[in-house]
Amino acid sequence: MALTKLKSLFKENLNEKRDNTADVKESYQIDKPETENYEKWGFKKGGHLNGSHSGLLSCLARIREDHKRMVRQDAIKQQELKEPLITLRDTYLEEIDHKQEEATEISKEKIPNLKNKIEVLEKEVIAIKRNPEEIMPDKMSRVSFFIGLLILLALSIYLFIFYSSASFSAFFKEFKLNEIGVANSIFDPKAISTAADPVTGGITELILIISMPFIFIGLGFLIHKFQEKKGIGKFFKIGLLILITFVFDAILAYEITEKIYNLKAENSFQEFAPYTFEMAFQQVNFWLIIFAGFVVYIVWGFVFDFTIDSYDKINVVKQAIKARKSEIKLYQEQLTKFDEQINSLKSVINDLKIKCKKLKGKIDGVIIDTAEFDKILHEFLGGWTHWMTANQKQKEDIDQANAKGNEFIQVNIKTLETDNLTTV
Repeated sequence: MALTKLKSLFKENLNEKRDNTADVKESYQIDKPETENYEKWGFKKGGHLNGSHSGLLSCLARIREDHKRMVRQDAIKQQELKEPLITLRDTYLEEIDHKQEEATEISKEKIPNLKNKIEVLEKEVIAIKRNPEEIMPDKMSRVSFFIGLLILLALSIYLFIFYSSASFSAFFKEFKLNEIGVANSIFDPKAISTAADPVTGGITELILIISMPFIFIGLGFLIHKFQEKKGIGKFFKIGLLILITFVFDAILAYEITEKIYNLKAENSFQEFAPYTFEMAFQQVNFWLIIFAGFVVYIVWGFVFDFTIDSYDKINVVKQAIKARKSEIKLYQEQLTKFDEQINSLKSVINDLKIKCKKLKGKIDGVIIDTAEFDKILHEFLGGWTHWMTANQKQKEDIDQANAKGNEFIQVNIKTLETDNLTTV
């Protein structure tokens, strides 16, 4: 009899434990009634689980899984959430096509065209070097240039000797009776050495007679430069320069002939009238001195023009080669830029393909609206902590519940954002 009662008591205790376990398991079930919102439901579940922290995390995890399951089953919602990703993928695909077309155009059209141009220019350079006469306007230009250069050099030496001697004779030389001839009066082989001698001359005399020839050569160069200009005004300037040169030569000739005339007068028993320009114009020596310098100066100017013109014709060949080499260099730089552009395009295309691959994985998967998911969890957490506050749970427990719940939400939202690739 006692044994029968003992068995009956043990069976009742076992059944009571099973009922309690079933009640706890039922409390963790998250089948939310459709009529309740998540805040009310959180309040209700907080009461079932007495506001425990572990129960809160378990409920939040179950809500997360149930929400994912519902989202997977909602095809319309999924299509709506995936639409931005599909649009973005299509944009990337269009950009890939555009970049590939651009790269193909560069590699198949632009680069070959540049290479062909470079090849043509290189052949032209070789042809010009082999037969420069083909592009020269005058085949005798090279010979003419060297002949003109030789004559120009000889005339420059002559002008240097003439004007250095003539200026020395006109300004510094004291004539003697045996030096009254035209040759001796103009061409003095000791003019520079005498001027350089501190006793008979000085540094100032030396600088003057050395600089004098370059004045006339400079005037001749100016005539050439004025000829290159356009307009009627250039003829007036050229005429003025020639007139200045003639007057300067006339002054030198007058000074020299006057010294010779005065030397004759001093050593003569006859009476000589004072020397005048009118008398100078009537003397052959006066005009001989002028034309010995002035005419050669004019000839020097013509030869200089002729030589420069011949050089320009020769220079046509050098300029033609230089122009083609410069063009080749520009094309080669452009080729380098095209190569860099192709490499850049390939890099961009590869990056876009990687992005498209990632987007495809997300589009083929499940997209969860993180804003909606965040709202649901926070509503449930709010209802849970509301129950704890209403049932006078300790503030420390409530704060811990809020902290753990928010941490759970933040971690899961960040995970979903990463999975979605972009925040919807």
